[in-house]
Amino acid sequence: REYVSQTTIPLARRDALRTHVRARLDGVPRELLLVVLKKDGCVYDIVLAAPPGETFTQARADVEVLVHGFEPLRRPR
Repeated sequence: REYVSQTTIPLARRDALRTHVRARLDGVPRELLLVVLKKDGCVYDIVLAAPPGETFTQARADVEVLVHGFEPLRRPR
């Protein structure tokens, strides 16, 4: 696997870890975008796994919209 980038981003008023990886899964090339957020006792994973190139690039645009608008539901107290 090759780590393209790994950064901390603000998400839902917390820090989330965002990791972009190129790898082979069972010999098949894949590109992964992983965003992990821990908040209020929960762990949220947003994962994009797609073939590298145009497919990943197009799907990534949709995932970016999801990530930037993500807000966990409030748990009843």
